[in-house]
Amino acid sequence: MARHNGISVEHSLLITATPSCVLDAFFDSRALATWWNTTQSVTVPEPLGVYAVEWEPTVYHDELLGQLGGSFHGTVMDYRPGFEFFVADAYWLPPQGNPLGPMALEVTCTVEGPATRVTVRQSGLENGTRWKKYFSLIDRGWLSALQALSTYIEKSSVLDTASGDPYIATRESKKKTMLRIPKPESTVAKSRRLKKSS
Repeated sequence: MARHNGISVEHSLLITATPSCVLDAFFDSRALATWWNTTQSVTVPEPLGVYAVEWEPTVYHDELLGQLGGSFHGTVMDYRPGFEFFVADAYWLPPQGNPLGPMALEVTCTVEGPATRVTVRQSGLENGTRWKKYFSLIDRGWLSALQALSTYIEKSSVLDTASGDPYIATRESKKKTMLRIPKPESTVAKSRRLKKSS
């Protein structure tokens, strides 16, 4: 259920995964492309790191906001692995028209039994007509994005018994196995081996 406080929207969802697994999905470009439909992303999980994601422009044109999609970028002000991150001074840049911002994005993860409750809160400073329309759209957007995040994590998680972290196991399992070609034996090593055998 969404909770509004001024110009803000908040949603939370229970996901069967570890907190680090859920939080990592906000910083991995492959994960973001899958659950958030981004076309590009540069996300640095550390204070003063950049947080920038981009989407394809939509065919749909809103009467107030124009074409949707575009990009969202800000600065990571706080990052606590497996717990939370906070992006400040964030702006939405539509494909056409003026940017909207500044805004803040807060994501927190808390353990609830065998699952993690992820809570996303996006807020802005203004409350004009354009802002209200944008927040009404991202209200629905976050609902579907969190459902997609849950599906992505729960479907792709292969629990690694050594690490206990499904996301790490997923990343590792998708790596291509490289063929290892033995190094050619050096002339010195070869002559030593031949001398020993004679």
